[in-house]
Amino acid sequence: MSSSSSYTTNLSQYDGDERCRCGRRVVMQTSLTVKNPGRRFLGCRNYKKENGCNFFVWIDPETCPRALEYAKIMQAKKEELEKQVEEFKMVIERLERGRQMVEEENDALVVKLADLTEMNVNLTTTIEALNAQIGARKTREIGPSYFRNIIVVMFIYDSIGYYKPGF
Repeated sequence: MSSSSSYTTNLSQYDGDERCRCGRRVVMQTSLTVKNPGRRFLGCRNYKKENGCNFFVWIDPETCPRALEYAKIMQAKKEELEKQVEEFKMVIERLERGRQMVEEENDALVVKLADLTEMNVNLTTTIEALNAQIGARKTREIGPSYFRNIIVVMFIYDSIGYYKPGF
């Protein structure tokens, strides 16, 4: 930025009531350029706009070349750090998507486990009921038939002479 006025000032002379050629109060701004990093200036509120007068005056003294070189180095480091931050943000986004996928899969597995647990309880109940029915049938069928079979075997042994009471 170059000064459009030969007027120079310093911060001690700025009382906040300076006016530009438009008659408006000027605003203090800070340069973010490589040539004048952090250097403060006064400017028209509409500086570089169609209805502005382009009033501009530096408040701070010109930056020395060594400081400018250091500012360039710091700017390069800042840009590198910003790049790393963006890369980390992308990694975090990928990890977050992965975490969400795992969480969704976990939720689905929890539901499936609950369904399988309920199915297991139902099947266990059914098996117990069937075992009870089988046990009841065995008791009904085996009890009388067992005794009937013993009587038949005794009768057969008696008929063929294998069974001799009293021996």
